[in-house]
Amino acid sequence: MSAIGVIGLLLAIACLIILSYKGVNAFIASLIASLVVVVTNLLPFWETFSGAYATGLKNFVGNYFLLFGLAAAYGEFLKVTGAAESVAKVLFKIFGVKWAPLGALLITLLMAMGGVSAFVIVFAVYPVAAPLFRKANITKNLLPGIVLCASVTLCLCLPGNPTSTNALLARPEYGLGVDAFSAPVMGIIACIVGTVLAGIYVTWQARRQTALGVGYVVSGTDALDDDEEKNLPPFWASIIPLLIVVFVMILLKNVMSATNSILTSLCIAIVACVVLNPKVFFGAHKKHGVLKTFTTGMWSSCTSALLLTGGVMGFAGVVQAAPGFQYFVDFANGLTTAFNPYVSASVAVNVVAGITGTALGGLQIFADTMLPNYINLGINPEAFHRLMTIACCGLDTLPHCSTFILMCSVCGVTAKDSYKHVFPLTVVMPILLTVLCILMISVGII
Repeated sequence: MSAIGVIGLLLAIACLIILSYKGVNAFIASLIASLVVVVTNLLPFWETFSGAYATGLKNFVGNYFLLFGLAAAYGEFLKVTGAAESVAKVLFKIFGVKWAPLGALLITLLMAMGGVSAFVIVFAVYPVAAPLFRKANITKNLLPGIVLCASVTLCLCLPGNPTSTNALLARPEYGLGVDAFSAPVMGIIACIVGTVLAGIYVTWQARRQTALGVGYVVSGTDALDDDEEKNLPPFWASIIPLLIVVFVMILLKNVMSATNSILTSLCIAIVACVVLNPKVFFGAHKKHGVLKTFTTGMWSSCTSALLLTGGVMGFAGVVQAAPGFQYFVDFANGLTTAFNPYVSASVAVNVVAGITGTALGGLQIFADTMLPNYINLGINPEAFHRLMTIACCGLDTLPHCSTFILMCSVCGVTAKDSYKHVFPLTVVMPILLTVLCILMISVGII
């Protein structure tokens, strides 16, 4: 296997990270990074871009364009009706200035456990969290880390969490014989510890950044201005659309697929926004048109967040098509008998997730290529399932992670400014929780 191909993959990832930090458009950066992989791995030039890259981009856009579009439209309706601002004002009174980041963390975790995916949840959480941060003059650079930590790291710890990642190893074909509620004690302890650590970090950083003079900076993604805040809808009418998203999904989870239940709940929530705020959209004094509001939200997601994220997924497709990628898979496979199986599996899944930039993708490759080796080593299936579900979201959130790119786009912050908070919350945190889980397994806390 060519060493140049392996080095090329690492250079390509470094290239994507550096370009993103320099403020280069993530879609363009993904093309340049893919070019590095193509050249160093001697892949057919145009065939790779029209094949592996286009397929990764196409599959992602095809699978998520409705989710992104409706979620963004829903966020736009929360914004123009003042519902997000109304809910934020009540939450601001509950949590106060110094606890606003912790409030955003808990709100995100509750919505994630309700079944809203990380790709969608940011569109709903941001319009509510941004006014909290704005009034407290807390930098928005904390928000991508908060949303990622709560909707991925903390959510995956909890037994029964409604994510594809949690369901993956529970599939019958993998032979673990577990369900989504495996290792409940270990998972709950890990979530509590993670929530406490995350809460301490975001609260400390909010105060620290403000003391350093780094406060809230208004961007084009922000909500209502001060004049519109004077005529906000009542809290009860504002909270209903948010509750609809969670409860409709729970009601429909056994009736239709997870994706379809999300889409249905978003549509009902949008209709609720219109029905509960008729003066905003109808009559002589209307402020916004229903179709225009829907179009603004839907189009903004398709032209920015969806394409930026899709480009990074296209790059991941090129990486997996490169011969050099097999080296990392072989390296991870070689760890099977080198260490304690729980330790080696945690390292292996992180290596693959780190290269591909996706937790679910990393866990999928691990399950398909390495899991049988571990089943034969006499592992505890429930403990192994929960451990792998937590461990896979460690190195996946390096700066080339597509979900991170999405969070930055929606929150109106740069990768460079926000990643210093994302790294401790979504890379260091899962690794620490993985170590904690291995220790609990070793003493029989499962």
